[in-house]
Amino acid sequence: MSRGDWITFVRFLHVLGAVVALGFSLSYGLWISRGDAVGGQARPFVLRTISWIDRRLTTPAYVLQLLTGLVLVFLTDVRRFQQLWLALSLGLYALLTLLAIVAYAPAHRRQTALAERLAAGEAVEADYVEAGTRARRLGLLVAGLTLVILALMVFKPTL
Repeated sequence: MSRGDWITFVRFLHVLGAVVALGFSLSYGLWISRGDAVGGQARPFVLRTISWIDRRLTTPAYVLQLLTGLVLVFLTDVRRFQQLWLALSLGLYALLTLLAIVAYAPAHRRQTALAERLAAGEAVEADYVEAGTRARRLGLLVAGLTLVILALMVFKPTL
């Protein structure tokens, strides 16, 4: 394969990773709303399913984004690291990763645990709603940052 073929192949993987990661991420809120509307065992099932998808598809796709993005920079022009859009994207990616690990994941786990306890009659609805509100706000922040990174990648703003 020629260098150009490699660049095209890696770019395809990069776009595929974006579609998978962002697509699943943006759907989580819809699934949680559906689970909350049904209530009972649907809540913990939906939340556990989101965790399952996140571990097996979404998170690997986000990792693929970073790896393929770095490979693209090295295959095309390493000086791109000096460009504003790429520096901002990498900084936001680091922030997004930190936020997901230290805030969103624990909030989602708490929401899931409360949903399971609520379904078993061992928790109070208000506690679940409070945990869900926190997780939803963090999820919206994570999704928003991801969309900003996408916009930076597409529009490539300069100073």
